[in-house]
Amino acid sequence: MTQSSHGISRRTLIKGAAWSAPVIAVAVAAPLAAASGTVVPNGVANYYWDAEAQGAFTSLVAAGGGLRATFSTQISYRANPWVNPPSGASLVVVVSFSSPVTLDPASSFGQWTPVPPGGSSATSFTFTRTPSSFGDALSFNVIGTAPGALTSTATMSLINGGSATATTEPSAQTATLIA
Repeated sequence: MTQSSHGISRRTLIKGAAWSAPVIAVAVAAPLAAASGTVVPNGVANYYWDAEAQGAFTSLVAAGGGLRATFSTQISYRANPWVNPPSGASLVVVVSFSSPVTLDPASSFGQWTPVPPGGSSATSFTFTRTPSSFGDALSFNVIGTAPGALTSTATMSLINGGSATATTEPSAQTATLIA
């Protein structure tokens, strides 16, 4: 008489458990790695770059008139299992440009605080949002100094975030400024 088994054998279950243990260890270690300054991949970070409609993490496009360009990004929060975002944490986004630009003082920064402030010229601007909440959109205009290609690179981090992580994956975009 032959016996047919339609369930999962104990041997299969034990093999599966042995394979999943390292995966669980890596998943638990990811937030700890972020706290130590290690790059956290966008796909596993609590705070992550949320792709724009163009499929990019950030967008830098030439704006109408003069040497203007608009930078925009969306940052979102996720947790599995679900926990609320860390209270008192600050999201920090640093946007660096390939040449000096002026941060358009007419830009609305929403909950973000820029350093240096609107109206200043620099190649790098730091935007901070406290509290971090569930993420936020960041959009602002810059005025370039000369026609031609302008690129931006954005990085994100989280300050006082406890065990929550933020991606530090850079994202680069190019706009062509026209005088």
